[in-house]
Amino acid sequence: MAFLSVLPSRTLLSHLFHSALTGGLLFLCLLINVTIIASPTQTPMTILTTSSAETLPAGDSPRPQGASYVQQPPKEKAVEGEDVVFPCFLKSDVNEVQAVEKVRWYVQSSEGRKTVLQGNETVEEAFASRVFLSGDLSEGDLSMTLRNISVEDRGLYFCAFISINSTVLQGGGTKLSIRKELGVIEESVGTTIGIVVAVVGVAVGLVAVILTQFKDKLNCLQK
Repeated sequence: MAFLSVLPSRTLLSHLFHSALTGGLLFLCLLINVTIIASPTQTPMTILTTSSAETLPAGDSPRPQGASYVQQPPKEKAVEGEDVVFPCFLKSDVNEVQAVEKVRWYVQSSEGRKTVLQGNETVEEAFASRVFLSGDLSEGDLSMTLRNISVEDRGLYFCAFISINSTVLQGGGTKLSIRKELGVIEESVGTTIGIVVAVVGVAVGLVAVILTQFKDKLNCLQK
């Protein structure tokens, strides 16, 4: 009879069922969270938001004169492999000749200053077939699109326009920060860690319930 009293009761089975159900839900939540963290959302194109006009850094091209200036957002972050649009807008109260050959894009990086676009033509081999003017020039939109970015594209991108009397209008630059895309190995490791954590949580919960039940039975037998 003592041996039969040690067998799992309905209360024990109920506790085991609820524990397993809770562990399963915990496993599902952890797996979803780990999958989201390990797999960054991919977007085909990143569009920067426009901020207030930036002034030209000292030592660079002449500052905007009169009511004319070039407007750029200050920074952007992106994932390797994405396409990025760098907005740039020419603001002027005078009648500017909107010609493609007047547009310039430069990048300042640890390797120095490089010309990205001269008009709508690439200068550096590193940007060949990957960059082009994508804005409506007639509306003062000098925006540039850079495709399939890599970590080597990090830097400060300047938009410039050759205005009346050869005055160069230039924005304050857009700093591009790039992070590498997580590969299959990183995603697999993240998923594996999530599964292990969930299984350990379920096991600990079951052991705790079983030990509690057996402790109560032993106390009853001792009495």
